[in-house]
Amino acid sequence: MDANIADPGPSNQPLTRSQSSQPAFSGNRTDGTDLRRTVLRPSATPRRSSSVVSGHPTTGDTPVTARTFQGSKSSELRSSLEPQIKSEIKGNVVEVEPDAFIRAFLYPNSSPLATRDLQMERDFRLATACCEILKTGTSTEKGLVSILQDPDCPRYRNHAFTHINSDVEAEGKLYTPFQKLFTLINEFYRTSLAQEPERFNVDEAWHAPLDPNPLKVGKTRYTAKLLRRDFFDTHNKPLKFSPRFTGATADLKPDLVLMLHRHEDPSTSIKPESFYWQDVKVPIEAKKAFSSEGKLITQMARYARAILMEQVDRKFVLTVSLSGTQCRLFRWDSVGCHATELINIHENPLLFIQCIGRLATMTPAELGYDEHFSNAGRVVSGDRITTTLTVQNSKIRKYIERTPSPEDPESPPPETPPMILDLDTDSFLFESSGGLFHRYTRVWRGQVVLDLEEWKTGKTHVVKQNWAEDTRPCEGYFYQLTSGITVVPSLVRMEVCDRTRAYHIRVEKDDVIGYLKVAEKKPERQPLKDTTSNLRSGANAKDRSRTPLHEGSEGVQPIERVLLRFVFEEEYRPLSEALSSVEVLHATVQWIQGLIALDGLGIVHRDISYSNLMLPTIDQGYDSFKWSSGELGDSKPAKIIDLGLAHLTEDLQKPGLDGGAEIPQDVSSTTDAPAPAPQAHHHVTGTLPFIAFSLMRKLQGLTDNASIEHALHHDVESVFWVLVYLCHDRAKTVATKAMKETHRKLNSADIDTVASKKADIILDGEILSRVVGPFEELRDFLLDFADYLSTSRRAKKDIDATRALAMAIEHRDKLIGKWKENPALMPEHQPHRLLSNSPIDSTKRKTSAQEDSSDIKEREDKSEEDAGGPRKKTKHDTS
Repeated sequence: MDANIADPGPSNQPLTRSQSSQPAFSGNRTDGTDLRRTVLRPSATPRRSSSVVSGHPTTGDTPVTARTFQGSKSSELRSSLEPQIKSEIKGNVVEVEPDAFIRAFLYPNSSPLATRDLQMERDFRLATACCEILKTGTSTEKGLVSILQDPDCPRYRNHAFTHINSDVEAEGKLYTPFQKLFTLINEFYRTSLAQEPERFNVDEAWHAPLDPNPLKVGKTRYTAKLLRRDFFDTHNKPLKFSPRFTGATADLKPDLVLMLHRHEDPSTSIKPESFYWQDVKVPIEAKKAFSSEGKLITQMARYARAILMEQVDRKFVLTVSLSGTQCRLFRWDSVGCHATELINIHENPLLFIQCIGRLATMTPAELGYDEHFSNAGRVVSGDRITTTLTVQNSKIRKYIERTPSPEDPESPPPETPPMILDLDTDSFLFESSGGLFHRYTRVWRGQVVLDLEEWKTGKTHVVKQNWAEDTRPCEGYFYQLTSGITVVPSLVRMEVCDRTRAYHIRVEKDDVIGYLKVAEKKPERQPLKDTTSNLRSGANAKDRSRTPLHEGSEGVQPIERVLLRFVFEEEYRPLSEALSSVEVLHATVQWIQGLIALDGLGIVHRDISYSNLMLPTIDQGYDSFKWSSGELGDSKPAKIIDLGLAHLTEDLQKPGLDGGAEIPQDVSSTTDAPAPAPQAHHHVTGTLPFIAFSLMRKLQGLTDNASIEHALHHDVESVFWVLVYLCHDRAKTVATKAMKETHRKLNSADIDTVASKKADIILDGEILSRVVGPFEELRDFLLDFADYLSTSRRAKKDIDATRALAMAIEHRDKLIGKWKENPALMPEHQPHRLLSNSPIDSTKRKTSAQEDSSDIKEREDKSEEDAGGPRKKTKHDTS
């Protein structure tokens, strides 16, 4: 047993709950206001506050995170996505000098500095030669001659490119000239680099993918003889996502793209019939002029997000915006964006040509592809090819250093072998859609490859990767601390793969011009001298910098992220495949026990949701009733996953983890451990349908200095909301009109709509009493829990986790006894497969105080007296 709350095991006798312990956190946690009040104060907009930077930054001032849109088909449409994108890029598009941008991001310093300088000098020399060809219109290269003969191909005459200017009738007149110009530059650089003294064959860097499985032969293993990278006009061709995405893409059409495609003849380029985001290397948008560049930057952001979502092996994205006279280059990652100052293409043609030529000839790694994946960046859409992932074993520390020390490397000694996993890329266990700047969490199954030559495979693990904030304690550290808690997955290994800091540090502070204010008109440039007060995602002077730049004011650090990969021991079953009510109740007992055990170690989960509560896998001999009644023992515990947003309230440590003292595994003995000073904590996070109601109310009434403490009782309440959601989500065809309405409102992206519906559920017993469907037998427990919530709120007390656990045990045992007496009542449910458009935690819709007037219309506010009055006398009333 993980917790110090004894589970007496299944019985037919109800448990008494009169002798419950005091709440884990005492004190007045309520504001005494109307449960149904949904007025959102203007000051409640979530903002980033300054972090404590003495030593390592803590999580005490991490933000109220804004993730508001749903993962449905409509969520990828402009009307749904653009407001979210605009809010994220505000203050996060940093303008730098063009030369600094090119040196930092187009010529990465993975090679010696001298080599990089030689590459830049070589490419500038080639740009000069290419410009001469555009001036004369002649060349000895056969491939260039055919392009130059095209009447739509621009020339460079009288200090300007022909066919390209701001006087064209419409922006559509720019697409073909730019496409022809880029094709010529691409071909020129491709042939010229192959003739350089230090020959560089671009095609060899982008060679056809080879299936790592040697048992596949012929066409199955070799998918194409040649891959080409060409510029195409796609302004009237909506780019397609892979089948795992359901979002509509009709309004997501870049004007031009640099794209990878199969081709047998290296001397010619044939336009593909269809275009896929999987194959796009650089999206390009052209406008007649930059008078509405704010809108253009938003389009750039959407393209970058589409690529980062679609291409799982991509770490960052380069994009280009064009007009008849100017261009701007962008680099997007999980933190923010750097952009060049506007470059006049007519006045500075050599720099412009060099940038396009460099983009066309960068290697996969230089374009942001992660070479831990086999064939990174070279798998074309439609290829059925094995993907392997190599995972090293990094040292687990409490915090990930932004700049690792050479004297204390993170990686283990070279003799530690890497783990090679055959990833199941056809079926993601989880993938967050999110917004633009977020963690990009992905979870796969991965089978260990023991022998690459004979393709011998071993155990199947769960592989997770995400971009975590480096100011937070490392998620791997939490798994080390909780290694004795059975409801937490066992970590096999973790690797620190990359850091955004490693790229951003290449830009010197003196090279920063400021940041671009994204407005409908031409963006205003914010001077660098105001960086400390304005690069902070909003006007609140206390906001923490959201930019990937350098430190602003003293004591304020910008956000940086670190790419982490985890390998877990085994897979678990999602709640979407739950078999019976008794199975869910038994799992609820274990989940609450696990949360209490985590609290005993000073850990608050903070993201209890539909996707983070798991059930045992179904294998031979598994039976949900036998498991719930204890006949299968404790060998198959339910699980609580994803400690990525967990908070460490007490600084307890294990030996070998930053040299701390051993952490006791028996929660009952934690009181004997030294009591460390708790960290400050003012954070609400989670997924809207599952966040504790009291946290949502505090968020709605938030003032600038209000303290929001996410505690154990909030996580326990989130378990209740997960079960409420389960009953409504799985009812499907048998759901009543009222249940469908409840389900719709719980899935709303508007916090007021969700909070109002949760108030109704707590106060109005009729909502839960009318639940029907495969999990209708959870009704009594849900009604009992709702009564307890209402009673506790009237008494201005927090719910007690131990009482909630006793309630779950009582209702589980009642249902087991009922089924034992009459086995015919035991339902037979087939495992339910999660539908691709199910709007659950895969969207990671985080809390937001952003208003959506279309949803705030449900009812007039009730009075304080009406909300505070009991709906009935319940057994949870206290004296």
